[in-house]
Amino acid sequence: MSERKFTRSLGKPGTAAQLRETVSQVVKESTVQNKPKLVEPIDFEDFILKNKTLLQNDSQRELLLYPADDISQVVLPRRCRTVNQTVPSRSEIEQCNLFTRQCVASYSSNWNLIHYKYSAYSGTYADLPKFVCNEDLKDETFEIDIDSENAEDFGLQVDGITKEGYLMKGPEIGSDRMFVNIGSKSFKRRYCHLRQEVDGTYILELFKDERKGEAKHTIVMDFCTEVVKNSKRGRFCFELRMTAGHKSYVLGAENDTEFKDWLAKLSSVLQQNKIQEEKRAASLERDRSSPVPQTPAQSFGTLKGLEHSMNPQLIKYARETDISIAMSRRENRSKLFPLYPQLAVALNSTKSTVNGGGAGGTVAADQVEPYREMFGTRVLVRCESVTFKLQAPGENERGDAVGAAACQIEPYHTSLCLYDAKGGKRLTENFHFDVNDPTVHAMLSRNGSGACTNGAEDGYKFPANVSSEWLSRPKQALLSITNPHPDIFLVVRIEKVLQGGICQTSEPYIKVNKDPKAVFKVYKSVLASCQRLGHYKMPFAWTARPLFRLYSNELDTTSDFPGIYRQESNKLTDEELLKLLSEYRRPDKFSKFTVIPGSIKIKISALNELPENALTTALVPLKPFPVPPTNDVTIEVAEFGKSCDKDVHPYATFVNHLYVYPQALNFDTQKVFTRARNIACVVELRDSDDENAAGLQCIYGRPGQNVLVSQVSCAVLHHNTFPTWYEEIKIRLPIHLHQNHHLLFTFYHISCEIAKKRENGVENCVGYAWIPLLCKGKLNVDRQTVPVAAHLPPGYLSIHPFGLGKGNAGPEINWIDSQRSIFLVEFNLHSTVNTGDQHLFNLFSLSERLLMSPKSSTIPLESETCKILKALHAVQFPALITFLPTTLNQLFALLVATINEEIGLNIIRVLINLVHMVYERNRKDILQAYVKYVFVTPDCKKHCSVHEEMCKYLPTILNPNNTDFLVVDKFMHHSLFFFEIIVKSMAQFLLSTERIKMHRHERFSKEHLSRIEMMVQMSISYVFSKCQIMDTVTMELNRSIATFLKKCLSLMDRGFVFRMINSYMEKFEPGDPRVLQEYKFAFLEIICSHEHYIAFNLPIQHTRLSPKNRSPDFLQEFCLSEDFCRHHFIVALLLQEVKTSLSEIPHVRRIAVGTLRDLLAKHELDDRYQKNGQMNRIALIYVPWLGVVLENLARLDVPTSAEKQDDGCASSVVNRMSMCSGSRLHGASQRITICADSKESPVHLRHSTFFEAIAGQPITNGYSSMSIESDISTISCDNQSNASLETTIVRETRDESRNGGEVRSHRRAISVSQSAHLHRFDKLPGSEVRDVLIIFLFVVKYLGESQLISWWHKCADVDVVNFFSALQTCLHYFRYAGARNVVVAKGAPNERWETNKSRTAAKAHTLPARMNPSDITHDNTSTLIIHARENRDSLINSENELLKKQQAILEQHLTNEVGLIALDCMGLYCMHFRNNLLANEGDNATMRKIFDIYLTFIQIGQSESLFKHIFAGMRAFVNNYSIVLFKGSAVLCGRLCYELLKCCNSRLPSVRQESCAILYLLMRSNFEFTGRKSLIRVHLQIIISVSQILRNIGSLNNAKFQESLSLINSFATSDKAMKGTGFPIEVKDLTKRVRTVLMATAQMCEHHHDPEMLVDLQHSLANGYASTPELRHTWLETMTRHHVRDGNYSEAACCQLHMAALMAEYLKLKNVQDWGAEAFNKISSNISKDERGLKLDVGVQDIQYTEYMLLEQLENCVDYIVKSERYELLGELYRLIVPMYEKKRNYEYIKVCYQTLAQNYGKVIDVIKSGRRLLGRFYKVVFYGQVYFEEENGVEYVYKEPKVTSLSEIAERLEKQYGDKFGADAVKIIHDSSPMAQNELDQKFAHIQVTHVTPYFDKSELEERQTEFEENHDISCFMFETPFTKDAGKAQGNPDEQWKRRTIITSKIYRNT
Repeated sequence: MSERKFTRSLGKPGTAAQLRETVSQVVKESTVQNKPKLVEPIDFEDFILKNKTLLQNDSQRELLLYPADDISQVVLPRRCRTVNQTVPSRSEIEQCNLFTRQCVASYSSNWNLIHYKYSAYSGTYADLPKFVCNEDLKDETFEIDIDSENAEDFGLQVDGITKEGYLMKGPEIGSDRMFVNIGSKSFKRRYCHLRQEVDGTYILELFKDERKGEAKHTIVMDFCTEVVKNSKRGRFCFELRMTAGHKSYVLGAENDTEFKDWLAKLSSVLQQNKIQEEKRAASLERDRSSPVPQTPAQSFGTLKGLEHSMNPQLIKYARETDISIAMSRRENRSKLFPLYPQLAVALNSTKSTVNGGGAGGTVAADQVEPYREMFGTRVLVRCESVTFKLQAPGENERGDAVGAAACQIEPYHTSLCLYDAKGGKRLTENFHFDVNDPTVHAMLSRNGSGACTNGAEDGYKFPANVSSEWLSRPKQALLSITNPHPDIFLVVRIEKVLQGGICQTSEPYIKVNKDPKAVFKVYKSVLASCQRLGHYKMPFAWTARPLFRLYSNELDTTSDFPGIYRQESNKLTDEELLKLLSEYRRPDKFSKFTVIPGSIKIKISALNELPENALTTALVPLKPFPVPPTNDVTIEVAEFGKSCDKDVHPYATFVNHLYVYPQALNFDTQKVFTRARNIACVVELRDSDDENAAGLQCIYGRPGQNVLVSQVSCAVLHHNTFPTWYEEIKIRLPIHLHQNHHLLFTFYHISCEIAKKRENGVENCVGYAWIPLLCKGKLNVDRQTVPVAAHLPPGYLSIHPFGLGKGNAGPEINWIDSQRSIFLVEFNLHSTVNTGDQHLFNLFSLSERLLMSPKSSTIPLESETCKILKALHAVQFPALITFLPTTLNQLFALLVATINEEIGLNIIRVLINLVHMVYERNRKDILQAYVKYVFVTPDCKKHCSVHEEMCKYLPTILNPNNTDFLVVDKFMHHSLFFFEIIVKSMAQFLLSTERIKMHRHERFSKEHLSRIEMMVQMSISYVFSKCQIMDTVTMELNRSIATFLKKCLSLMDRGFVFRMINSYMEKFEPGDPRVLQEYKFAFLEIICSHEHYIAFNLPIQHTRLSPKNRSPDFLQEFCLSEDFCRHHFIVALLLQEVKTSLSEIPHVRRIAVGTLRDLLAKHELDDRYQKNGQMNRIALIYVPWLGVVLENLARLDVPTSAEKQDDGCASSVVNRMSMCSGSRLHGASQRITICADSKESPVHLRHSTFFEAIAGQPITNGYSSMSIESDISTISCDNQSNASLETTIVRETRDESRNGGEVRSHRRAISVSQSAHLHRFDKLPGSEVRDVLIIFLFVVKYLGESQLISWWHKCADVDVVNFFSALQTCLHYFRYAGARNVVVAKGAPNERWETNKSRTAAKAHTLPARMNPSDITHDNTSTLIIHARENRDSLINSENELLKKQQAILEQHLTNEVGLIALDCMGLYCMHFRNNLLANEGDNATMRKIFDIYLTFIQIGQSESLFKHIFAGMRAFVNNYSIVLFKGSAVLCGRLCYELLKCCNSRLPSVRQESCAILYLLMRSNFEFTGRKSLIRVHLQIIISVSQILRNIGSLNNAKFQESLSLINSFATSDKAMKGTGFPIEVKDLTKRVRTVLMATAQMCEHHHDPEMLVDLQHSLANGYASTPELRHTWLETMTRHHVRDGNYSEAACCQLHMAALMAEYLKLKNVQDWGAEAFNKISSNISKDERGLKLDVGVQDIQYTEYMLLEQLENCVDYIVKSERYELLGELYRLIVPMYEKKRNYEYIKVCYQTLAQNYGKVIDVIKSGRRLLGRFYKVVFYGQVYFEEENGVEYVYKEPKVTSLSEIAERLEKQYGDKFGADAVKIIHDSSPMAQNELDQKFAHIQVTHVTPYFDKSELEERQTEFEENHDISCFMFETPFTKDAGKAQGNPDEQWKRRTIITSKIYRNT
């Protein structure tokens, strides 16, 4: 048995996935077909040459021609910090090695730049040098921002009767609890103001108090008939009695005077009203009797005669013309993009450091600085004093110590230095300072130990007029700390003259003796030591303190040194000191040290400005340096230890220092000398080993010595045969070092005891050691241990061991300790002309042999050269960075010098590796500075350049066959550096050879161009092949290629570059991976950021250049035609790609549209393009974007906020009043129309009808709601989309007849929107739509009027409609939502390029800290400032508020500008396309769309300033196109009236005035249009609109609206041209009718709590409009809504039946059908009575009911009847429906009718059998109480209650309802059904009698009404029974006495069922 299909599918993958795959494949295939066709660009250079004359004579030639002075070479002098140049002269370095010479050349050469004059314009809009932004933007006034209570009002006061004062307002009839007297709480004190409006109408406004806020109530005195005294209510009470249908008002004055005054004033008002009415009646009678003037009906000329008006506002309007209105819009215009919040953020922030694409994502070129000396945190240290408790008494003349002042006991040698305890290293060199008293200096100078000699002797050249004394004793130093942290310590060491052991000599300091004689003895001893041993020092004490605070890393300027500690002889080395410092914050460790009583005072401060008279570490004067010096000397202290990669910088100045650190000498085992314990180490630098050689004066001396000395001695340790030292000897190295330069160390034994025999002297030499500075030509600065010789023979440098213990070569010598290495020494090289790196040294040695050697035999072999080049990969990074410019210069020199291809390839490889090392450590700014300032193409004998050599070798390295893929990957990563070198080399080549003056195609050889093309093509291939696996690397390569090609556009043949760009773009395909899509737009963005991008795109219509014998085809200019793409190559490329991207995933769309948006923003803000006409030209090349927007119009969904507008007019009135073009009978054809797609224009569908159907929304506005059959496929969309996740694709159907008569006059072979085969209909998210539309607005704003008119001429009519639809969408998307709803935009424009990694990193940086460091305190730190969280929050909130306010102003002005652009377009179109708009008497799509836009303006709300322009445009529209409003359908007129009436209630005074004026002009135009007979259409539509507003909004601001009505009246009375006509009376009558509606509505508001009364009032109002069906229809519809809300479906069905009867009666009177309201008699007898009052008068001309609308209404009635369960009525109803379907032969619906009928008759059978249907119960309700119910008092009503409502339920409901109204204690329910005597009831209570009644029928009726339904339907007679007895007063009695009374009542009007 075969397996079933269903079970077969069970084991297979899901069909959903399979379907998605299928659809995805279909879409991919379709999109491949839709790849934009890329055309070859024109030969640009040939085109420029051929059209040179035309281009030069063009009025905008600045946009077309490339500037001749764009590129130049600039030499910037190198800035120097020092007063004089520190670099050695050329003669001094002649004998130096190549490395030194090249270093010196680097530091002395100037900066060489290639200057692109307009390069500042080559970034994004945010990088422009000058922002041409809008002027200071002021806050605009929007109604949405105005507080209703504080709304400013305009007062148009006129002279008349006025009165103000307090009155007591009593309750209106049936509104509040009312007692007899005025003293009750029901009276409320109100401040009343009686005033006259501008039209003469008097109003009485009631306010809460005299401040007159919002009026609580307004009484129009036109409706007041009399004012009467009412003493029943109070002594000073009076009553205002109103006309029928209006409530009366009871008011009370506070005293008799006020009472009489109010009565008199109000009576005067009534008298004036009466006189006015009589005048009106007489005038109306005259008008009727006088013949109507036979003036021809004027369709136009609304403003005619206004100049004679007495109203200045109308006179002003009379002078308006279309041109003047358009000109007024041009004043004070703003630029678009600075107002666009997303872009304004970037503009307002500081100029971005990242050039978002303009320079390939690198630091902007103008922000790269040349190399300079880099410093960290700079600290100024001033050493003020070192004081010990032990003080010496001053000597008197006899040498006595008595009576003299105390002073310093001996001289101290002090130095300071910084140590890093965390890093375990010394941070700076030593700074030796002198704070000794001047009196102490003499102690040393007595034996010459500290004497200063003339500076000329020591080789240091003092500045002129500067004495050596000024520099001899420095106290002030300048420190630099690159990485501050709390573990950096300032260490001070104190030494003194050698006297013996440390413990022994420090004893007097520790145990200070107060006996002056004992102290004087110590002083004498010190004095003797100074005279004998003044040359030698000994360690004494030390101290230290942290330089920065704990946790905060702030400079600690307040803390003192904790104490002075005795120096321990076994803890002298830096290692021991660092160990102590690491335990500094452990008090237990430091308590073990011996403290010497004393203090050190050193002032520490942060450096704000370099002090005057400062010196570098090499003692070179720094600027500023006044001479003679005005300040103490300040010396910069060199910083060491920059081991971190980020802290190392290229050297920029000449420094050549060597620091020598003798560490230790082991004399423990020596047997040569008997006395070698107090050992002094003396250091010299010598350049010879001759017997008479002496030390060079190149060692920096100590304070008190010469600046440079020949030798320096280390401190002496007493009685120590294994001494260790901490001394630092700073040597200024000679610039030229040779093999004989060496350091000589001489060791002496120092005799300390004075008592010893003096025959041997103070010092005895005990050994010598020496170290040559050079080893194999390289500076030898490694740590070394050397042997010590007992004597020093001449020629000792030649001594070297033979090896294998065979002895030494050279002179005989006696070694100590058998030539064992016993002396340890360390070095620190701080030189910018010598390197310790072996690989760098080898490279320059090689180069010297290659380039400089005169003998060819010394030239190294190729293998040796390649070996050294390859070894350079291992260079140390600090050495590479510090000597980077010199190294790169040398490599480029080698590159152009070599003729060997292998060497050339190795040079390129090593360059790639070195650049990679720099980039890898994130130091690319160094390379950028090299390219910009340093690189110069080296001179070469073979006349080749760097760019030629690099383009020659790079293709070989990039060849796919190259196996060294690591080098290729590194090149991809850092290709920008090499491309920039090539570009700079090319530019230098062109400038130096003056080929820059040649034509571009002659500048470079074809061979070079082909090499460039090959290099670029190979680079491109890696972008595509590795984009998925190496996205970061290929992204950088892509940007580098783009930047390179962008630069090439400035240098070479532009056509050649265009072709390379084209070949790159051809490799991209639609549907490419996301990463490739990103690359594509990053590439385009960089290319388009070229500073002369506009010129490259030829902003000139190429049709102007077409041959004279061929007429220009302008359509080719307006779309992405082949001609357009050839002539405007780059912009066309961008537009094509952006257009294609709109079918891609959201991420790609955002990038694409953002690229185009930012480019246009740059154009608009560019100060070069601000002259007249320039932006027109720029907009011209973007015209095809208009077509792209129209093509995607269906995807631009209107934002949801617009759907919340309170304009119910569009959804109800318009739909009802509009003629339906189709019906249910034409559903199929209508579906074809919707689904079919026009070949000429794919976007002609309006109102998104089709798309709503796809989304599952019902189709309204007269379209069929049936399902739409179409070929629909859904594909999954990107999961990041904010739009719907479905994409809808609609295939075209080839039906040429589907457009019907829609396209009429402009039939074109091609549409500007150029639809592709496949369309997407998924909605774009709001942010994308805004970007699309802002670009659209830019083009429209700046496109010249002639071009825009021409574009409209070329468009199909449907595209014109779509164009205005796009403008309408703009109004919605850029609407101002109010200051409260502003969301601050924070995204920078470049965020769309963010990768996931960067986004994650950014998020991580914003995570809250685990611990707030500022909350932690420490004893060693000063008080830290702790910011309270509240302060931070308030600061953030205030900042946010400021940002919100700023953005709100931007959004206000953006809304204004968008509105003005739309008004410009509509005004221009209306002026030039009058015939198109008036086609078919204005009943065409374009007219409807323009009208829609005007209404949209009002609906969404605009600023006060924009409203003036809107109303001016509307006045022109009404004036020019009044036929549209007053002929044919009244839809447009009705909608206009609705919106203008809403404006009449605006909070903005100017808006109210302008809207009143337009309403008045509308009435005037209508009056003129009818030949001055009437304004019936406007009259009717205003009444309808008022009703609609009341229904939808709920209320009108009475005071403002009444004032607006008065203003309209005043316009009419002041219009001289209308004098003698019935027009002013008609206007007066209309405003009075409006006020009537308002009063009726106010009454309904009062009865909102009483549903029965509310519906009763609505029914009364509907009856009042019995002759005007539209208004009756409106109120019946309102009643329906209220009934449905309350669940009364029977009543709702009855209202719907009345509406259907109204339509039927209308159609009967119109002779459309032969039956009317009488056909409904069998359904309800009330219907024909109520609906047959319709009269066919002039008012009916605006009503447009049709058979289709009647049929639809009858179908609605069916639904309501079914809901009310009155199924029996359906038979009669279908007797009306079925014949209509039979007439149409719609058998399908006839079948549905009978099925529905059968189904419901089945329900009848069911409910009869089950008896479950409950049709309601009836109750008689009577109200008693004149005080409460007034005219309702004693009136009986019959209430129908739903289902089985019991008597107790209705009684309880009424009791609660009226209890809420009057007070629970004031209402009493009468349960007795007997008649009540009112005089017997207590008048203080409201009494309600409720009695159950049943329908009553006589015998004949009972025979007809046989079913329960018939007995409960269409009834008006009821019966109830009451018991009684014949005995008076007894209702109940014995059964034999009991009687019952049956009472039959008949209702006058039964309004429900």
